Amino acid sequence: MLKARARSEVAKYVLFVLVVSSQIATSPAVSDEEIDEFLNICIDAKHHKSQPGPEGDVFNKKFHCTPWKNHACCKANTTFKIRDDGALSLYNMRWDQCNRSMSAECRRYFEKDTCMYECSPYLKPWIVVDTKSKKTRKERFMNVPICSRDCGEWFDACKDDFTCSNNWGDYTTWNWKTGMCKMECKTFKQYFGGPENFCNKIFNSSWKYTEGKAGEDCMTLWPSGSTNINKKVAEKYARKHLMTESSASELSTQAFVTVILLSLGGSLV
Repeated sequence: MLKARARSEVAKYVLFVLVVSSQIATSPAVSDEEIDEFLNICIDAKHHKSQPGPEGDVFNKKFHCTPWKNHACCKANTTFKIRDDGALSLYNMRWDQCNRSMSAECRRYFEKDTCMYECSPYLKPWIVVDTKSKKTRKERFMNVPICSRDCGEWFDACKDDFTCSNNWGDYTTWNWKTGMCKMECKTFKQYFGGPENFCNKIFNSSWKYTEGKAGEDCMTLWPSGSTNINKKVAEKYARKHLMTESSASELSTQAFVTVILLSLGGSLV
């Protein structure tokens, strides 16, 4: 009699768990607030803030990184250095290689790239630990979806310029004591062939050549005076990431409850 009553109570509890689980499954998995909180971070690196924020009017008056003026991971002094000498002051990195000056068109795209790396606040879905210990950063981003159009224009601007590395993100390809060059001097076209290989490899898989529409499928290096277009892409990936985490947590909880209930049921037989 007591066992029958206990089994009845267990059955009621099972029904309660199933009802609650079904309500969880049909309710919104991730809120806009959760996504905003998830994205409100910068990579852990030498020149980055811990969290994004406005940089004031300095962006409008003295520098060209305007797309990130209201919500930036970079500081004003970082942008001044990009303007003055590219990546030389920041990372001792020379863009003028092979005893040649980089063309103005190519340099402009590397400036855009550096602005994006230093200033963009919407890269959390692609942040990973940098497994190679460096003084400049503890984290990096990988496979950020950059629109094929941007990659094509960037490659076209640089294809006839000269470089002496097939991977600018691999520090072992450089000679840091004698003006950068360690490998053979070739054009970007000779090293990379085309825009897809160029985007995917120029900075060690930081970017990923991606077909599609800017703001929906991929990001742009220069988001037309507003970060919103790239934010939409980041939100899309963030929602997917958080929903996957939420589903995994829910399944784990349900599995735990099931085991407990089965244990209780077995002890009542």
